[in-house]
Amino acid sequence: MKSIQERNVSVSHAILLEIENGPDPSGHVRTQFGEVLTTSQLLNPQEVQLEVIFTRDDKVFLPATVVYNRETKQIIRWE
Repeated sequence: MKSIQERNVSVSHAILLEIENGPDPSGHVRTQFGEVLTTSQLLNPQEVQLEVIFTRDDKVFLPATVVYNRETKQIIRWE
């Protein structure tokens, strides 16, 4: 259970950084729990889709997909 919470914290942190600061040129965020890789895609002028992959100890966890509004910085969908 602890590793699931750590993954969620890491993924949430990377998503919040992306929303607040714009795309990270490297698409790579290191946290104390693991590494998060993000890939951004502009869906339309207002919406951005993020593919987020968390890795830890050479294990890759299921990816998350997040769509957010660039102007309001609100998350529209999280899968």
